[in-house]
Amino acid sequence: MYKRVLFIFLFVFVLSGIALFYYVKPYFTPAIPQQGLNVVSHSDDTIRIAYIGDSWAHLHESIPNIIEDSLRKQTGTPVQVKIAGISGLTSKNIYYSLFRNETIRELIEWGPDFCVVVAGINDTNRKMGGRYYRENMKLIISLLLHYSITPIILEIPDYDIVASFKRGNRQTKLTFLCSMLITGSSFDCKDEYRLELIKLISRQKWNDSIIYISRKQWNPDGYHDSRMLYDKGKMHLNTKGYIVLDTCISNAITNYLEKLP
Repeated sequence: MYKRVLFIFLFVFVLSGIALFYYVKPYFTPAIPQQGLNVVSHSDDTIRIAYIGDSWAHLHESIPNIIEDSLRKQTGTPVQVKIAGISGLTSKNIYYSLFRNETIRELIEWGPDFCVVVAGINDTNRKMGGRYYRENMKLIISLLLHYSITPIILEIPDYDIVASFKRGNRQTKLTFLCSMLITGSSFDCKDEYRLELIKLISRQKWNDSIIYISRKQWNPDGYHDSRMLYDKGKMHLNTKGYIVLDTCISNAITNYLEKLP
């Protein structure tokens, strides 16, 4: 009798495990390649820059960017920047937003010369997995390069991932902990995901095709920076932080243009 009960328990446990795996698998699976964009090209000398991504892009919509003025002074060329972001998006959903979100899609079909991509903060916060982040970034970068748009990739910044976890409710915390078990992510997995992207760029030989903005270029101390670049939640930038970041992006574009033949 005991063996029979044990067998039934194990059988149900295994079936439940298999069912759970196939239930959560799509959540951790990278995006499926999409098609259907109609990207236009322009013949004037205006430098067009799209700025897309998660909440870091969304919050920047309400803060005047200094990229236009800074880059215009450095290059002597007209500059136009358009920003659109959606809070909470992972890299997978940012890729899908290029096709499914009207505002972000319009930015890409506008035919920008450059596209700033802010992604990975929610991937690391939710422990989505290094492979998940890498493969979605591969799709995003490949898409932009296909349309002759130079990607400007912002390295995952040093936000306070511990404080972010503590702000979550019990269910959110449990979900993130389960994600760690499923994806093999450590609690503070930012360096793991950063390394995945660096290896991807090297493997794809994209070093000269994209602009990579490392955190050391503008914010080496993260939310501990004495310049106080983050808001009280230590996950997002304040106005001063955006000014510092925009200055770095502007300088990086200028350096990139100067190296062109």
